[in-house]
Amino acid sequence: MTLEDEQDIQRECEALSISYARAVDFRDYDEFVLLFAEDGVLDVGKPLEGRAAIKAAMGKRSDKLRSRHVLSNIFTDVQDEQNARGISYLTLYRHIGEESLSGDAIDFSGPAAVGHYEDKFVLTDTGWCFASRKLHFAFRNEQQF
Repeated sequence: MTLEDEQDIQRECEALSISYARAVDFRDYDEFVLLFAEDGVLDVGKPLEGRAAIKAAMGKRSDKLRSRHVLSNIFTDVQDEQNARGISYLTLYRHIGEESLSGDAIDFSGPAAVGHYEDKFVLTDTGWCFASRKLHFAFRNEQQF
């Protein structure tokens, strides 16, 4: 594998993390589920195995929940041509309530949580996907959950 190949994989995996944040925050759940391999696992407290389980869980997400996932320190370690591992830091802003149904700005007191995602990426027939994504909180405002 060339350095250019490795950098391409890193960019594609970074783009997956960014797409994840955009899709979940703007409720594009059809796109969201396609970021995962068919047998991919999403663990944000309770492991969801496979696209069907992930899609079902996202469909239960309340319309009264407004979130913004701010990602930083995105790092990808390419294992080989078909596998990579990564980490990205998360600062999570969220609000649950009727105010989330409007397009207006909502008053808030700070982040709901800070943590990181631990990722495994896999190359599939349709491109790079999450094989697994696990959330680890370092700080959490229990009133926001």
